[in-house]
Amino acid sequence: MKKESGVTCLKSKSSIILSFLILFISCMPVYAEDAGGAAKAEITGLEIADFAVRIKVAGPIKYKIYKPEDPFRLIVDLEGVSIGKFKDKIFSDKAGITDISPVQVQTPAPAARLNILLQAPSTVIPEINGDTLVLNIKEAAKAKDEQVPASSDAQAAEAGDGAAEEITKITFNKTDDGGELIIKGDGTIPSPAVFELDNKVVIDIPGVVMKASPASGFSSPLKDIKYRVEEGRVRLILDLDGGFDTEVFALDDELFVDMSGKVLSKGKERPAGSVSQPVPAKKEDEPKGGSKLISLDFQDADIIPILRLLSDVSGYNIVIHPDVKGKITMKLINVPWEQALDIILKTFNLEKVIDGNVIRVATLKVFQDERKAVAETKEVFGKAEDIVTKVFVVNYANVDKIKDSIDKAKLLSPRGNISTDPRTRSMIVKDVPSSLGEIQKLIDTLDKPTTQVLIEARIVEVSTNYSRELGVEWGGRWLNGPLDSMKTPITGSVSSSPVLGGNTLNPSLVSLGATGTPTGAITVGYLNAAQTFGLDLRISALEANGKGKVVSNPKIMTVDNEKAVIKQGRRIPYSTVSNSGTQVQFVDASLDLIVTPQVGPDKTILLIIQANKNEADFSQTSQGLPSIRTSEATTQVLVRDGETVVIGGILKTSETDNENNVPGISKIPVLGWLFKRKAAVTSSEEQLIFITPRIVK
Repeated sequence: MKKESGVTCLKSKSSIILSFLILFISCMPVYAEDAGGAAKAEITGLEIADFAVRIKVAGPIKYKIYKPEDPFRLIVDLEGVSIGKFKDKIFSDKAGITDISPVQVQTPAPAARLNILLQAPSTVIPEINGDTLVLNIKEAAKAKDEQVPASSDAQAAEAGDGAAEEITKITFNKTDDGGELIIKGDGTIPSPAVFELDNKVVIDIPGVVMKASPASGFSSPLKDIKYRVEEGRVRLILDLDGGFDTEVFALDDELFVDMSGKVLSKGKERPAGSVSQPVPAKKEDEPKGGSKLISLDFQDADIIPILRLLSDVSGYNIVIHPDVKGKITMKLINVPWEQALDIILKTFNLEKVIDGNVIRVATLKVFQDERKAVAETKEVFGKAEDIVTKVFVVNYANVDKIKDSIDKAKLLSPRGNISTDPRTRSMIVKDVPSSLGEIQKLIDTLDKPTTQVLIEARIVEVSTNYSRELGVEWGGRWLNGPLDSMKTPITGSVSSSPVLGGNTLNPSLVSLGATGTPTGAITVGYLNAAQTFGLDLRISALEANGKGKVVSNPKIMTVDNEKAVIKQGRRIPYSTVSNSGTQVQFVDASLDLIVTPQVGPDKTILLIIQANKNEADFSQTSQGLPSIRTSEATTQVLVRDGETVVIGGILKTSETDNENNVPGISKIPVLGWLFKRKAAVTSSEEQLIFITPRIVK
């Protein structure tokens, strides 16, 4: 009995252990699945039909739908879902849909994002059938009366805790291909208005106030963030590096600005209703004056937001009259903002008035009525105002010239008059107070110190002369008896200088020696030892060089637009006879330099220069008085402060060749040189004028 009970007990224990093992083994798959975590939800099917998209998801479906400013785009986020095998763009051949671009999103939470490009502005009606999310696409005109839920959270008609009233936080995250800016609100962010221009992105968020401080320490592509709080909205201005494309979309209480490095190609077009950053123009295509280029592409858009946008681009404030209204369709690529503004104004028969940094835009009739009302008011008040006398003191300007300016500007009313007192530099004006105010403004503008200019001149006179002479003197004798008693000379005229042995009484046959002093000479004496026959020959030559330079450095100061005269030289006296008797008068033989400077606003100086040179010529006289040789140069030149202008060309050159000879025999080759004298004289005179103007502060 004990043995059987022991066996029974052992079998019972074995059964219990075996049952436990079976139960443990059977539970292992369950525990393994739990250890690995629930299988991640993913898209298993993506089908495009006419005006519909069917998205099959393995897992729970929780979605959000965002409609950007671009009416041709639609964004769908499936929270906690992977895009699975659908990583490439899917092109559609069905009606209503152009293509779908799946993107895996990791922040702020993992999600599968579908960027859907529509064929026409449309609305979407979502519905869930089991494991499939169906997006029914309807054109905007057909879905006018239908409501579209923004999310699937409990199929509620509205998502979140209500519309955002405050911007609570702004953060920037660096990504591999650019960066991402996240703007968080205290509720659902309303749809923003987004404009891209001139490497800046402007985001207008309506119905909120700014309670956050923009992040600091940005990196490329984001350089800076500025914001401006306006009535009913917050405007964020993002300053970006060039070459980055941006995408702005709102999801619940966050607004995302994706900045990627996708450079816009020149042929790529933006959707209608956008403002794009223009493709950088070549230097030769850049407009003059540094005007900003802008590209506009709008379809049936209201002109008021466009005008406000141009105000942000230009930096001007803008005031728009209530009568300005209308819609416009336009596409402008790389045009100056001023031209774009003028085109819009001409299209709607509008007019602008720029007052300082404010642009007023109104209809042509409004401005005409304003001018007419101002003229009528001025006339009525002018007749009603009392006449007031006021004395204006002019400090710097000419009183009479100020009076002429007031008369030409027609600032006096029909009842006013004006007079001047040059002694006290005053103007006495009797007129209505409104006219006196205008006259005071004009005087304040014109009565300013005149700029002074120091004219520094360097006058250089250079003269050179060169002369050369070659001549001959000769004679001979023959002795037919004693040395002192019998001789037969070969003579000509008596020479003034000794030729034959120092005997001044021995005349020469040819006396054509060099006339200058000193000269060089070669003398040939007797031809035989007995000294019975002799030939005396002297060849003389002269060559002379001369150079001279005279430098003068006069300086004179004058005021802007007034003549400065520099004169140097001498005055030559001459006598005249009249009924009053003999009188001595003078004529100028001098160099006159007249310079009139005109200073420009950029500190350049226009010089009006007139140079006259009157020189006495004693080679031509009348009754003992020399004639006056004149030369004149007039020019205008633009120089900068401290630069030097050179006036040359006042040059005189003379060349003289003289020859004295015995007619006939001097033409014989070689032998003829014994019967001629030759002289050549060359002289030149040149005058250079260097003028340097300097503005005196």
